[in-house]
Formats: sequence, structure tokens, C-alpha cells
Amino acid sequence: MSREERKQHYISLCEKGKILGLFMQPWWLDTTGDWDVALAIRNDQVVGAMPYAPGKRWGIRTVGMPALTHHLRIWMDKPPDISDHKWLTREKQIIWLLIDDLPAYGYFSMVFEERSFNNWLPFHWKGFRQEMRYTFVIDRMEEEALDQHINRNLKRNIKEASAGLTIQRQVDAKTFYEMCSNTYKRQKMDMPYSFTLFSNVDAAVLSRGNGIKLGACDLRGKLVAVAFLLWDNDRAYYLLAGDDVGGRDTGASILLCREALRIAFEEKKVNTFDFCGSMLESISDIRRQFGARPEPLMKIFKARYKWLEVLYSLTR
Repeated sequence: MSREERKQHYISLCEKGKILGLFMQPWWLDTTGDWDVALAIRNDQVVGAMPYAPGKRWGIRTVGMPALTHHLRIWMDKPPDISDHKWLTREKQIIWLLIDDLPAYGYFSMVFEERSFNNWLPFHWKGFRQEMRYTFVIDRMEEEALDQHINRNLKRNIKEASAGLTIQRQVDAKTFYEMCSNTYKRQKMDMPYSFTLFSNVDAAVLSRGNGIKLGACDLRGKLVAVAFLLWDNDRAYYLLAGDDVGGRDTGASILLCREALRIAFEEKKVNTFDFCGSMLESISDIRRQFGARPEPLMKIFKARYKWLEVLYSLTR
């Protein structure tokens, strides 16, 4: 089956409402660059799907995550009346069919939302490895309850920040990108995505009404922090954030987080707010002060050669 045929099968499943989640939608995958999908087919029916981004690094073919995509899911067609033990057998068969449908690769690395499937044993039996990662989430609650949920000291910092900052709901894409880029530079890290890629994603998200770029300005009108909030019918995603070199002292970043929570729950009525990370202790501490709880993600990976796994671990 050709790539275009696989994609058409996948698009059809999404159009029928079988595959949910913003990062799983074809329009999202289209904006992030080159993508493909592995399909599991039984009795001429698609029973499983796993989108991915094919790539090449150091001349070696890779199967990985699309750019700017926090996590993906594995979709499997689970009959509503199937017993648990029969499903475990079927699940293994579907995952193995998906693995068999992948192209030849030297390195595989994907991050999956555990809600979509929580049994990675079929991957393990095929020689893959797993690393548990975490994001932080808050389930929907009313404003008053959310306010009580937030740590007292953080709440005071948010109040102080709101006295000296204003929030704007429109930020130029170039300005947003430059602030995020400068945030990476201060940490001596390479910017992981180009402006062209970001502007394409931004345009697609805004045209569909699935996101907003927020900014915090000081009393002089200077932009000191930005955040990119996305949403689907179920979740909001605090995908990107950046700040000015002097913005951290103003509390701008936590003020934007608080505003993003308000938009997600009060305006968009989503069920869950996903902070999209982080594994960093300093950032996870702040997420917990907002009252967020950790939610597991599964990073599943496999290298054809041991030296390749070592090389990737040193450069990721």
C-alpha cells in the first residue's frame, strides 16, 4: 500500500470521528511537516493506526515524533463487548501489525499518551524499550475552586504580577518566535523548530479556532512573556512559552499560566488542562503549585545498533 493510500485510510477514520485528539488530526500532522502512518489491517478492515514522522539523521532512517507534537496515541479498534483476556491477545496482534507496517529504520522513538494504551508489552517482546515520562494536568473546575486549588504563595505572586502587567490576546508570530528563541539561547540550547514551521502551525491553529497566542506586557507596553495555548474538545495544551530576560522577575509567566487556565475552563469548557511537561524539577514544582497532578507518558524507543542508542542519548 502506498503512503497516500495509507493516509487516505487514516483521514477517513478521523473524519468518521474514530480518532480523537488534536495532535492526531491530519491537519495538524500536515502542518508539522512530512508524516506517514502505520496501519494494522485484519480481514480488509483497518483496526489500528499509528502516525509518525519519517526522518533521517546522520544518514540513518528514523521513525519519530512530528515537530511541535507533545505526544501521540495508538488508535486500536476495540470491540465494546470483548473480554479482557481476548482483548490482550487482539491488542498484541494489532501492535505487531503496526510494527510490521513501519519502514526500515535505524532508530525509533515515540512518546505516547498512556490513556490511549497502557500495555507496552507487545513492543517489549519485539525488542523495544520504554521510558516513563510525565506531564502535569489539572481537571476542570470552577474558577473559585481553581483559585483555592492554587498554592497560597503562588496565588500572591499572581496577584502582584497582575498589578504591573497586562495580558494581550494577540501576539505577532515573528515576535512570539523570537522571544521563544531567545529563551532557548539563554539556556545555551538550539531552537528545536524553525520560524517557517511555527508560522505554518500557528496559521493552521488560528484558522480553525484551536488556539491563541497570549502575551504579557509591562506598564511601558513592553512584551515580557508569551504562551501558546491550544485546545480540542477534551483538552487544552500549554504547548509553548517564552519570556524576556527581565520578564521572570515580573511574574509574567505564572500570570499567563493562570490566564490560560481561565480560558481553558471558563471559555473553552475543556475537561483537562495539560501543561505539556515538564520533567525538569524546577518547572514541575511550579506546576504542582498550580495544583496539577503528574500524568504518565510512555516513551518507546529502539535502536538497531547499540552505538546508535548511545549517540542519540548524548545528543537529544
